[in-house]
Amino acid sequence: MVLASKETGPEISNVSLTLNHDSLFLSFRLSNGMPRRMEELIQSGVPVRYIFQITLKKKGLLWDDEIKSIALRRTISFDNLKNKYFLYFDYPSTKLVSVDNLKSAKKFLLSIEKIRLVPLTRLEKGKKYTIEIKAEAEKGKSSMPFSRLVKFFSSFGFSSKTYDFEFTF
Repeated sequence: MVLASKETGPEISNVSLTLNHDSLFLSFRLSNGMPRRMEELIQSGVPVRYIFQITLKKKGLLWDDEIKSIALRRTISFDNLKNKYFLYFDYPSTKLVSVDNLKSAKKFLLSIEKIRLVPLTRLEKGKKYTIEIKAEAEKGKSSMPFSRLVKFFSSFGFSSKTYDFEFTF
């Protein structure tokens, strides 16, 4: 008898807010953000783009006022000739990082550390706020010939459930 393992979908976890003397920072992780078939796709040379959508809103009586919206884009690709993973980040500044193994690549790619949301002067003491976080993955542009013909590539991608929480400043 063979038991099928049920892989859970991607989800936002380990969310934390930190304050320094002048700003509000957010950290989180995308758990289960790289299923086995995605690893295989990346190792075959197809780039994968992750998009983390973060929204900070001030709670209102009838509707919430959006204070800040950030779209973090991170792309991973594998170079078979160099046997390295390349990670491209576009926020808060653009940078390219290369690592030797998938474990290190996942750590850089799926862990968001201390992203500056807003200066504390934009928040009112005693008011309620909501932060929403959502992650998506999609196949990046590939230089592989005939990639449009392969059905496996066309159905690729995922979207996590929106993680939201409320806090009072």
